[in-house]
Amino acid sequence: MKQLFTLVLTAFVFLSSTCKKEIQLPDPELKKIFGKWEWVSTSGGFAGKTTTPSSAGYTVRVEFSSNGIYQKYQNNALTDRKNFSFSQETSIHNHQQVWVISFTEAVPHFNESPQTMSVSFSGQDTLMLDEQAYDGFGYTYARIK
Repeated sequence: MKQLFTLVLTAFVFLSSTCKKEIQLPDPELKKIFGKWEWVSTSGGFAGKTTTPSSAGYTVRVEFSSNGIYQKYQNNALTDRKNFSFSQETSIHNHQQVWVISFTEAVPHFNESPQTMSVSFSGQDTLMLDEQAYDGFGYTYARIK
């Protein structure tokens, strides 16, 4: 009986620690980010270069879950996993208020994405993430249906 109680208690603790509630969204528009997105292009930097999957020789898929987990896959292999949250800040590019996504480390040693990016949408199926840095890059994604 003691072993059964210990097993049930262990399972409960494990499940409670792995289940995370949905994040609070400061604007309903941001709900569009949830789902899977395929990388279309990256542009910017000092040279104003544009890179696409065909010119880079690899694919990228990103996923945003409603419980605040971001995952990045390159050629279908997981390369990055972080927690994320939203806030409103003044853009360094146009000095307007923008929604910003902030990433925090969720898994050690996966740290390729910039920590803060502005978030915008073109319709329901195009996501644009822009680094809040001078000469930063902008990333465009298409929703995977």
